Amino acid sequence: MAALKGVKTLDMVDGEITKVAYEGSEYERVEGGAKVGDIIRLTEEARRDVTPGGFYTVRGVRGARVQITDDVNAPHHWDEEYYVPFRKKHVRLKVGDYAKVVDYSDYPGLAKGDIVKISRDDESSVPFYCDVLSGERAKTSIWMYERRLVHATEAEVAAAKEAEAKRSTEAKWAKIGRKVDEYKVGDIVAYDDPVLFMNEGIGEVIVDSECYRGPKIGAIDDGGALEEYYLPRSKLTLITPVEARFDRS
Repeated sequence: MAALKGVKTLDMVDGEITKVAYEGSEYERVEGGAKVGDIIRLTEEARRDVTPGGFYTVRGVRGARVQITDDVNAPHHWDEEYYVPFRKKHVRLKVGDYAKVVDYSDYPGLAKGDIVKISRDDESSVPFYCDVLSGERAKTSIWMYERRLVHATEAEVAAAKEAEAKRSTEAKWAKIGRKVDEYKVGDIVAYDDPVLFMNEGIGEVIVDSECYRGPKIGAIDDGGALEEYYLPRSKLTLITPVEARFDRS
């Protein structure tokens, strides 16, 4: 495992780094020996299959000597003169925070890395009621221990939200027996192309085209004439499927 990527310096004193951020958590410089789970910054003098000045996760400790996994994925030991330890600062999760599952034991269907959102905190021994956003248990809720969770990074939250939005869209279309963006003749749609139609408003699918141009939409322009244009699906929003139109029943 190579040097950790994405470690950001948060604070410095007299040119020395005292606080960093990594994977959504803050780490503060500590005095004394390191512990398993800490991260260390190697000195510029450190060589042999490592990055001078790079950050690494502590895999093992014997006295003041630590073990890391170096840049060629091999165990590597360092004495305290070659590293500075940083320890994760405990910041309690709160309602509205997004968190990542790190321990899923006793939670069937959850997996390491699943993203949840804290919706309640009753400050009990199992304090957090979480809405599951990703993984097998997405769209369910569950009470969880604090120790089973860590703050999720912005990238992890964005990916989870994107996946959830995709699932939600697929579910809406599946509910009417269609694939996403599958338009049929007679559907009523909102279109986003006022330049072609000389207005903004609602149109009807008159040709369900399977070509790259998308379906043909008919709409009345601002002069009262019927205009017909092919529009890409990205410019359309389904308002009423043809099966639900009262005038077609």
